[in-house]
Amino acid sequence: MKYTPKDGDITFNSVIENNTLLLRVKNTGVGFTKSELENIFMRFYQTDAQNEGTGIGLALVKELVELHKGTINVDSESKEWVCFSVSLPIDENSFKDEEFINAAANITSSYKVPLMEESEVIDDEFEASHKPILLIVEDNNDVRSLLKQNFESDYNILTAENGQIGIDLAIERVPDIIISDIMMPVKDGVFLTKTLKNNELTSHIPIILLTAKAGDKNELEGIEIGADDYLTKPFSSKILKAKVSNLIAIRHKLQSRYSQEIVLTPKDIAVTNLEEQFLNKVQQVLETKLIESSFNVENFSKAVGMSRMQLHRKIKALTGLSASEFVRSQRLKLAAQLLKTSDINISQVGYSVGFNDHSYFAKCFKDTYKCTPTEYAKKHESS
Repeated sequence: MKYTPKDGDITFNSVIENNTLLLRVKNTGVGFTKSELENIFMRFYQTDAQNEGTGIGLALVKELVELHKGTINVDSESKEWVCFSVSLPIDENSFKDEEFINAAANITSSYKVPLMEESEVIDDEFEASHKPILLIVEDNNDVRSLLKQNFESDYNILTAENGQIGIDLAIERVPDIIISDIMMPVKDGVFLTKTLKNNELTSHIPIILLTAKAGDKNELEGIEIGADDYLTKPFSSKILKAKVSNLIAIRHKLQSRYSQEIVLTPKDIAVTNLEEQFLNKVQQVLETKLIESSFNVENFSKAVGMSRMQLHRKIKALTGLSASEFVRSQRLKLAAQLLKTSDINISQVGYSVGFNDHSYFAKCFKDTYKCTPTEYAKKHESS
């Protein structure tokens, strides 16, 4: 109705013929060109970027019609009229037995009403799944739901309906990657990107911007403000998934470089200056506190000015380790250095780097270096 001009006409017809329901809707108006007709059922396609909506409606209608074994067609006379025709089979022979629902047998009380949105799920549940956390920032409900549907099998999903909520959620939860629309109420995607890329907590998070504006100038603007990638609507879900996967893979490569270094080297695993500054701050804290057996994650988080969860997410993004695993790995790397470069008694090495139990130290060392501290020291006697 919204595309029919004042004093225009809308006609609706329905009829059943040969066990098929035929629906026909026609309205006067601007109509479609030949090229528009070819793309009209494509997701996110819009004939005019200034139109209201997202370009999902007709694509969804087509999918629903086809799920019911039907067809939908469109015909138009440019600047005159548009006509949509839907054909739906209504006889049982058109469907397989398993496609029917037995109301008495299958409609039960087993469905549980969700008590909270995904964004409210506690972080421990996210950690248990070992899936990356993806934050989707999009003001349009349909697009947000579609993106969530496309990614929820491989990612833990957080969602936000505007840039400000997205910023708050990113700082609180520190996701692994963000997909954000540019044009949004309250705060837009440009402001979100600038804010998060200049925050020590979130500077490392890859951000992909989505926009309806096409052109090299707009893409350059997106990259200049710190976005890691840029995609113009309508976009391919496969391409977006590939971009997200590639950015996650780049992070994993940086994490593996950390695990191969005996000494923490911020420049080797940092992507931005803020990340390097953060790692330098961490290194300074560890240089003074690491050898204290009482030094734990709570002390660590206070020393760097973050909550325990924020520190955990930040450290894990950069190194692939939880905060406690990171502290332990640093103690083991320091122990390895001592075994290579000093004549300290083997039994004292664990205590000198912050372990208060020699047996536990020996176990952790062997798990990491595949040999006992004594064997490691002998291997490096000549070096």
